[in-house]
Amino acid sequence: MVINLAGNQITNFLKQYAEFGLTYPVGGFGFDTALAWAAGKGNFVGTWPVVWHHLIDTPGTKAFVGAFTKKYNKPPENQAWGDYIATKIVAQAVNDLKSAESPKIIEHFEKGAKFDLLKTRPGYFRASDHQLMHEMYAVKALPAAQIKNQWDIFSSSGPVPGPNEDLEVIAATKEENSCTFPS
Repeated sequence: MVINLAGNQITNFLKQYAEFGLTYPVGGFGFDTALAWAAGKGNFVGTWPVVWHHLIDTPGTKAFVGAFTKKYNKPPENQAWGDYIATKIVAQAVNDLKSAESPKIIEHFEKGAKFDLLKTRPGYFRASDHQLMHEMYAVKALPAAQIKNQWDIFSSSGPVPGPNEDLEVIAATKEENSCTFPS
């Protein structure tokens, strides 16, 4: 079953799916780890794409998760990662340029500046449409018997695309994309 819901609609769907004892394979599109956590042990099912999760095995992720968990008593979900990374990217650009002028920052991004995204390789903004090019992951719900805590309720694929593939393979090409930002 493929669902295309958003926000707490996904959490509600997962709870109702479990309540009715359904067993069809489940998956969907945009997904946040907080939605899986809100569904609760035994209710989160299926395979879902995520932009980031707290179990990625990189030094940057481990440091971020450690600091966040120490402060908030829970690991960060991917929305916290997005906020953190966005701030980090802008700060890095301002430091690199010694300027906070938006046109200069945009030009810096369009020239292919690389950023540590707490993943296995850096990301960058594509000049033609300003899309942040980065790895993605597919998470799969663990069976209830394998869940040891309320946060680690899924296993993850390796990064997609794989290490020997161009980040561009998971995005629309310049020709396919109607969104453009002419310089």
